[in-house]
Amino acid sequence: MKRGGIILFAMVLGIALPAIGSADAGVNPVVTTAWLQENITGPSIILVDIRKVEEYREGHIPDSINLTFNAWRTMEGNIGCQLPQKDELADTVCSVGAEQDSRVIIIGKTERDVDLVNTTRVAWTLRYAGLRNLSILEGGYNKWANESRQVTTKPTRRAKSNLKCNWNDRVLASRKDVAASCAGKAAAAIIDTRPEGQFTGRESCPSVRKKGHIPGAINLPYSFVFTKEGMFKSKDYLQGVASKNVGENRDREIIVVCSNGQFASSWWFVLSEMLGYRDVRIYDGSMEDWCCDEAAPLTAVPTRR
Repeated sequence: MKRGGIILFAMVLGIALPAIGSADAGVNPVVTTAWLQENITGPSIILVDIRKVEEYREGHIPDSINLTFNAWRTMEGNIGCQLPQKDELADTVCSVGAEQDSRVIIIGKTERDVDLVNTTRVAWTLRYAGLRNLSILEGGYNKWANESRQVTTKPTRRAKSNLKCNWNDRVLASRKDVAASCAGKAAAAIIDTRPEGQFTGRESCPSVRKKGHIPGAINLPYSFVFTKEGMFKSKDYLQGVASKNVGENRDREIIVVCSNGQFASSWWFVLSEMLGYRDVRIYDGSMEDWCCDEAAPLTAVPTRR
């Protein structure tokens, strides 16, 4: 049954449908180190440390499992940071012992911009795999260690689960979806999270074969999301930026792009998880994939809002 039919059927029966890609009620998408300290032994808590193996071995949060960022991505053709095949991703999800009711806390680091978006990209990947209770540790391992909280060098292992992933394709956009919006056949807002210089075509990106951006796209650089200390900016600030650029309609369809889908996860996480927009998708492959089509339109003209 198509989603429209499901919604109508649910209305008739008085059933409340969950929002597309949203977390369960009461689950904070960003948790503090103080919160984690109090809840670290919760029975449904799974801590996933996505740092490099050698970093994990030098010290990590007790009870955290190490599954590096590379385990959550693959290369598709010549495009890096793509979703793994479903069977491979399902095996990865099960390897951390995740069940449907698990509360997965993603732990990264904050040295570089790419470290920050790696955590949001893993959150999106887990959402695609159908998990609903996801959070990112604010400030990552860096903040935890800097506050002199307990660390260990003893590795944690969990029994593999038998979870059957309920694939959530509604968080994933295709080139066809973007083209429909670009041609005016769909009403999706396209958010380009690359730096302004790449968006306008003044600067080139080594992995993207052409300059410019998708016609109609709005430039919201990923750098707007984070403070210089590697924390998320305030919810009020982020809501103000979102309201100005995509409006306050939480049901508006939004497609987020970057060079290959990695940095786009920053604004996906903010819009979908923190601010409650209910139909936010990432174009996996993004500008690298878009520019593989010689006929795909590009422009350097900023979109007027």
